[in-house]
Amino acid sequence: MDYTKLGQLFSLGYQGLEPPVELLNLIQKYQIGGVILFSANIKTKERLKESIELLQAKAEIPLFVMIDQEGGRINRITKDFPVYRSNLFYGDNQDKEGVYKAYSQTARELKKLGINVNLAPVVDVLTNSSNTVIGDRSFGSDPTLVAELGKIAIQALKAERVLACAKHFPGIGDISDDPHSSLPFNHNSRERFEKIDFLPFKAAISHEVDFIMSTHVISTELDSEFPATLSKKICSDILRKELNFKGVLISDDMQMKAMRNNFPLEDACYRAFEAGHDMILLSENLDDQIKVLRHFEKKSKDNKLNLSRFSEATGRILALKGKIRS
Repeated sequence: MDYTKLGQLFSLGYQGLEPPVELLNLIQKYQIGGVILFSANIKTKERLKESIELLQAKAEIPLFVMIDQEGGRINRITKDFPVYRSNLFYGDNQDKEGVYKAYSQTARELKKLGINVNLAPVVDVLTNSSNTVIGDRSFGSDPTLVAELGKIAIQALKAERVLACAKHFPGIGDISDDPHSSLPFNHNSRERFEKIDFLPFKAAISHEVDFIMSTHVISTELDSEFPATLSKKICSDILRKELNFKGVLISDDMQMKAMRNNFPLEDACYRAFEAGHDMILLSENLDDQIKVLRHFEKKSKDNKLNLSRFSEATGRILALKGKIRS
């Protein structure tokens, strides 16, 4: 098989204001699928645009250039850039026009910089008031309203030719712990997920959302053994087969403590791929990124890579990239 396409399965982050030479080399060698940008990568818009142009120049297949520009407290670009209110502000005011304006203008400005994926909107339904990881990132506690405003956000992004990502499947609006720090559990029933958490994702899917991001949470009534990231039951059986999601499924950052402290990284990344993820997100640590890439490469050379999954994943990724270029 063509090993140079293995990198399409990954979106990598880096540290510092300039893309390191090692990352540029990885992009060329493995044809990395995407890069994710954080505040530490950004000083001025002009410098950021130059970095993105450099990254794209190294890619034979254009990169997904991703960012979390959600509004409210989650904005990676804040200087000389329009920063809008939190999702909860718009939800509390049932301000549909405000949502469209915020996401549309954000997308327009991201596009100017060369960013083609906004990892937004958050469509988790905030049913636990002590949930600090989501909090005002959610449109609120009413699943019907969250579904409606999430749909509007997706439409606004797509109208400006920026890809949208609904997150965090299967829904983490009711958890108390933060997956950045520990591995949370959610013991809610399947019926409750269907009645509340799934509704905004169904709306997003019906409006052809480009990406869905999963989460590092064990939802025991959906899969008692694995977090959604590693769960074929959740990613393939529920999201793909039952909810009929046709877009690109991307993991949350595999280097969060929820994953790192409980699962060996290389194995977890491969399990996430086997579970149904098309893209694996690795936000930092070049050594870890190289280890994971080599792990996949070795599986491929040893004829142990799941080729049907590989073909499925790269097919979806390349089809979506075709939409960016068309």
